[in-house]
Amino acid sequence: MKFERPGRTLRFRLFLLAASGLLPLAIVAAVVLAYLAGERERDTQENALAVSRALATAVDSELRASAGVLESLALANELQPARLADFHSLAGRIAARQDWRAIVLAGADGRVILTSSRPFGGPPEEPVDPESMRRALASRAPVVGKVAVGRMQVGPAFAVRVPVLHDGQLPYVISAVIPVERVLAVVQRQKMPATSVVAVFDQELNRVARSQQHTVGRPSPSLQRLLARGGPEGVGPTVTLEGVPSQTAFVRLEWSNWVVATGISAHDRGLYGVLGAVAAGLLASLALAAFFATYFASHVTGPIDTLKAAAAAMGRGEPVKVPTLEISELQDVGDALEIASAERERASRERLAAEAERETLLARATEALQQAEEAGRSKDEFLAMLGHELRNPLAPMATALHLMARKGEPGTRLEREVMERQVAHMKRLVDDLLDVSRITGKRLAIRMEPLRLAEVVRHGAQSVQPVLGLRRFDLDIPRDAEQLWVAGDEVRLGQVLSNLLGNAVKFTGPEGTISVRLERSGDHAQLTVADTGFGMTPEVLEHVFDLFYQAPQGTDRSRGGLGLGLAIVRSLVEMHGGTVQADSEGEGHGSRLVVRLPLAMPPPEPTPSQPAALATGSHGRVLLVDDNKDAADTAGALLEISGYEVRIAYDPGVALTLLDDFVPDVAVLDIGLPGMSGHELAARVRAHRNGGTCYLVALTGYGTSADVARAHEAGFSQHLVKPAGPGDLLDAVERGVKDSMQRKAS
Repeated sequence: MKFERPGRTLRFRLFLLAASGLLPLAIVAAVVLAYLAGERERDTQENALAVSRALATAVDSELRASAGVLESLALANELQPARLADFHSLAGRIAARQDWRAIVLAGADGRVILTSSRPFGGPPEEPVDPESMRRALASRAPVVGKVAVGRMQVGPAFAVRVPVLHDGQLPYVISAVIPVERVLAVVQRQKMPATSVVAVFDQELNRVARSQQHTVGRPSPSLQRLLARGGPEGVGPTVTLEGVPSQTAFVRLEWSNWVVATGISAHDRGLYGVLGAVAAGLLASLALAAFFATYFASHVTGPIDTLKAAAAAMGRGEPVKVPTLEISELQDVGDALEIASAERERASRERLAAEAERETLLARATEALQQAEEAGRSKDEFLAMLGHELRNPLAPMATALHLMARKGEPGTRLEREVMERQVAHMKRLVDDLLDVSRITGKRLAIRMEPLRLAEVVRHGAQSVQPVLGLRRFDLDIPRDAEQLWVAGDEVRLGQVLSNLLGNAVKFTGPEGTISVRLERSGDHAQLTVADTGFGMTPEVLEHVFDLFYQAPQGTDRSRGGLGLGLAIVRSLVEMHGGTVQADSEGEGHGSRLVVRLPLAMPPPEPTPSQPAALATGSHGRVLLVDDNKDAADTAGALLEISGYEVRIAYDPGVALTLLDDFVPDVAVLDIGLPGMSGHELAARVRAHRNGGTCYLVALTGYGTSADVARAHEAGFSQHLVKPAGPGDLLDAVERGVKDSMQRKAS
């Protein structure tokens, strides 16, 4: 006899139905919790890496500052064989001021000559860390040694060593013996939680400093495995020496090869609490499902069939009408099905309308994008044309100045040098104008050269005179500040002073006073711009260097501006390795802005210049075409005195006529010619019987990368941007003559 398996009870099926409804919630909860745990881990790793980077920067700054002090000490007059006793005394004072254990002077053989913490005159001895001494002698560059305990047994310390170079020779090495407590102070300033650990290790992974003291002076085994991966930085799970699971990040200092590691505890009690609450909620829901399954089992069979039929109708897209049911809860479900059916119909209509609106918006967005692209092209074309028009007058000026220099007229040397500086200044301003993205994208190039800061300050002070009005202006440059040299960009430093003075004029009344003082402050040049104007509140001082920040003003906005001046000052000063600081005693008490720039060595004295001798060219033939008569004439004069036979045309038609009786080796063509572009003229020159082997050089104000590429496509072998240097023009022509001669010979 065959027995059929009995069906499941309605109560059980209702329970399964309710439980299955909870299953997606459980899955989503598990996924969300796993995601939160992963995000928490990644956030912890990112925080650890950010702390390690910040601490690495602080430690590296501490080490480099120590090396900077030693480099300044290396310039002391006492560092001479006959004055080592004086140097011993000076080193002792500096070591005490810097909280160092000692300053050690070693000879070229690496043996210690004197130590500031010990009496002068002792016999030479071996250094405590000979390996770092050998590295300093071999590299002739500052190095940082490992942690060691010196002969005095007063605690661990490390050495920063700076070689002393005199006339290419290395007579001494100056070392600072620095206690590890200096680095520990940097670590303790991080204010890390008690469950987190910050540590600094030397090149051999000996502990330099640690936020939590421990008897073991090496990294934990898990941290050693993480560091063994190599690389400048890294992150991963570790266990601290205290046994706390952590997410640890490390950063390796490039100069000293030290390692900074930060471990943040991986325990997250809040996440475990959420997990327990979710699990408890799911269990409670299952129990509630079982209860309701038992209660409704005998009452829902018929209404469920009715609801099934209604649901099937809605699934087929048919209108749903549910009759009255005996159970109010199921009646609510029936009503919900009717509402859902109506909502679906409404949503379908809205979806069709939304699709139509989306198509309209897409068309508008496409049109706006096309307009933006057209505006971008118009901007590029405008900048290219502006650059061409600005460079055209600069070209003959630069060439004429070069001709004056070659003629060697001493009576106009000073005036010529002024004009040369101003032409160079104008050329750089034009270059910056055509590369706006380089400035806004923080890619502005700074041309560093030795500058006597007093001259820059005087020029800036002269530039502000026309706008002073009745304001009093005081310029104070003491005699000892006349020879303060810095490494910087003259134009950008002039811009810094101009912005500071302009800001002072803007915020100083018509009868106020503005003062500028240049002085030496340690190994820095200090420039102070002070005024007796409106002053600044503490709130304004906090944000005065922020981009686009403006102090509160009245509705008339009498002082105007976009809030960029001081932000630009800070950026330019920091690009020169300096700092800027604002100070004020409050409203009505004026303001004081202080710029500090590191001092640099002055340049060598120039040798007396002689008048430039006239160059002898290759006696080639040059066709020069430019509608700018001054540019063409000055360039032609330069080529003629250099030995070339030159024909000049100011019009492309005249240039083609000259070709009938003139066979040029090189043709120097402007691109922006009237009636015929330089590209078209190049093709017609090459097609002429006397221009087939001619070497083509573009000399034009159009200087973008697209202009260069187009010139090469048109047959030009070289592309020079106005104002091209005379040397560049002569080099291009000489190269073209040689190339043309070779092609004629072949």
